[in-house]
Amino acid sequence: MDNLCIVHINSTLNNTILTAMDLEKKTLKTRSLGNVLKSKRGKRSVAHGSQLAGENLGISLKDIGFFKCQIRVKGFGNGRQSAIQGLVSSGLLVTDIIDVTNIPHNGCRPPKRRRL
Repeated sequence: MDNLCIVHINSTLNNTILTAMDLEKKTLKTRSLGNVLKSKRGKRSVAHGSQLAGENLGISLKDIGFFKCQIRVKGFGNGRQSAIQGLVSSGLLVTDIIDVTNIPHNGCRPPKRRRL
């Protein structure tokens, strides 16, 4: 398993953050839509920007010698699929795609009933 890295994609409704780690859990590179698009607000939630962030991360990973990656996706945002497409289009070989989104089993306690 040489030249394998783990890419974490955290996709929220407002932003998408990509973090690449090696097998010893050391952070290699981090990209987000704000980094790539150079905008403070507004356009960070678009899917096209997460594809650009994925391509940018894939190219920088290939420059330091990583050619295979395992992808772990978390969240329900717009940039989930686009970030994966960007990583694939940059030339990285994707071995696994794992969804690690937290799912509540019972959720929070509801507020008490209103009495009139």
